[in-house]
Amino acid sequence: MRKTILALTVACALLPTPAEAAGPVTIQASPNPAYLGTRVVHTVGLSTYGYLNVWVSAKGFDQPGIGSLPSGSWRWECCPSETAGTAAWHYRSSTVARPGIFRFGAMTRSRGAFLSTARVGVSSSTVWVRIL
Repeated sequence: MRKTILALTVACALLPTPAEAAGPVTIQASPNPAYLGTRVVHTVGLSTYGYLNVWVSAKGFDQPGIGSLPSGSWRWECCPSETAGTAAWHYRSSTVARPGIFRFGAMTRSRGAFLSTARVGVSSSTVWVRIL
């Protein structure tokens, strides 16, 4: 009986928390949907250490600001799968990012649905942003 209770206690302690269950990286955008000419704030959540990469569609958004992202820079690139084949603004951290929540904004520039992606290591998360 005691071994069973101990085994259940250990098993419960090893279950992932909701943040861990979501994966090591998440990305959200708000407002979504957004209107043309408005600022959309992307929120990236990290639950692990690693170099952070973020792609935002250059067709749908002007160059994003750094916001609270770790040290790094944005550059334009053509046409990665992380933005469904559209031209992209690609952010790369120049240092290892620590677990936390990071935000940056970008102005909408075109109507449609546009993919944004965040990646740390081999884990990634995506969000489709609708612009009306």
